[in-house]
Amino acid sequence: MSHWREAARPWLAAWLTAAAVSTHCYAADREEADGVFRSEETRRAIAYEFSPDDEQLLEEVQRGCFNYLWNEVGWPSGFAKDRRTASVASLAGVGFQLSALPIAVERGWITRAQGEQWALRILRTLRERTDIRREGIYFHFVRADSGGIYPPFKNEASTVDHSLLLAGAMPAAVYFGGETARLVDEIAKESNWRAFLSPDDGFLSMGWWPADNKSVGGPGELIPRTWNAASDEERIIYFLAVGGENPEFALPPKDYFRLERQFRQHGDLPPFIASPTGTPFTYFFSHCWIDYRGLHADDPRQFGVEGPRVDWFENSRRALVVHRQRCVELAGKYKTFAPDRWGVSPCMGFANGRENYLVPETKPSLFEKDEWQDGTVAPYAAGSAIMFMPAESVAALRAYRELRNDLGAPLVWRDPSHGGYALADSFNLDQNRACDDNVSIDVGPLILAIENARTGLVWQLFMKHPLAQRAMERLKLEPLREPN
Repeated sequence: MSHWREAARPWLAAWLTAAAVSTHCYAADREEADGVFRSEETRRAIAYEFSPDDEQLLEEVQRGCFNYLWNEVGWPSGFAKDRRTASVASLAGVGFQLSALPIAVERGWITRAQGEQWALRILRTLRERTDIRREGIYFHFVRADSGGIYPPFKNEASTVDHSLLLAGAMPAAVYFGGETARLVDEIAKESNWRAFLSPDDGFLSMGWWPADNKSVGGPGELIPRTWNAASDEERIIYFLAVGGENPEFALPPKDYFRLERQFRQHGDLPPFIASPTGTPFTYFFSHCWIDYRGLHADDPRQFGVEGPRVDWFENSRRALVVHRQRCVELAGKYKTFAPDRWGVSPCMGFANGRENYLVPETKPSLFEKDEWQDGTVAPYAAGSAIMFMPAESVAALRAYRELRNDLGAPLVWRDPSHGGYALADSFNLDQNRACDDNVSIDVGPLILAIENARTGLVWQLFMKHPLAQRAMERLKLEPLREPN
């Protein structure tokens, strides 16, 4: 086993020591009423130790996720399919796939040579295809086989999918180095974020539509909607845009702090900065890479922006605690919900008797809308919350593994030791069925989040990348301690 995993627990011990030394800083922070600051509950969550049985379960879940990202791919691109039954790849999913390769090497599922060759296959395809990017920003969906443009869909150069692709590629660049690092650097350097700024509000557009859906080279238009709320998708986008190497393409750090920070609260639980839809993925996507666990609360006022200081790790824990609580409160309405069965987030499921992609919304949120999708639970939601709520997440994953249908067969669990992908994408006990499909952007965060909770590997790799280092410096994000 290599040095990355062996270094994980000493790193945590040093972090906890630094946190104890910094107690006076937190005490001062708490005197301010307009922010989100580190709590004792969060410190205990960070210090949580998994039992041997927990570790075995987590290993199985991760292996199942990787089975999907390794086996359900297009050829010759190597891109993970958007869904198991799809002919397209989401380049956001490919980003998660790239970050999963170092995990697989460290856990002995593949060799280092296999991981590096797969990363190079993916990155070479991306660089060779000039028809799937505009101003350096890659498309959302592409053909899974060739990596080319897919005209049946309404194509778009997508700022969020490009960001998840780039963020996902950065740990692979640091881990493998060489040509992998060079190709990722090319993607980062060519990302012209300023070309996607909306002339209306100065925020980044969600993307660009070509006038000719079959061609990226001609005229087109920016998508009218912009990224303007301080949610997880937005923060990873602006973090990368601020860290850009080319000053003509990078955004000023002030833009990161202009993102809207609005408090919401549920009952007597602590308030937090809410996302637009309130669903779990909007509180853990950026944390798959950015190690907010080791950062002090940020400070918009350093950039002339009025707004609360926020410890984003604390904020996500609060939001996810609230989400779980709301699921528990609705257990009388939806049979699926229980203290160890929770997590309503976008997934494949069933609506009106047909399989469909479900997009729920839950309060409290900026939109203040509840759409529970008949209580359909997406296992990756509670599983990916393991970075913030390890005990509750492990309990949920264990419950999902043990669920049985009327015939006594596993309802949700798909045995990784037999090639299964660990968990169905969703299940609903009122419907008495699970959706036996998988989605790359669901298995992707799950494998990364579990690895971060176990060893911090993806956090360590991502934060070592020069782009992340530049973003940290420009945003004046202060670490709780200097890394080893």
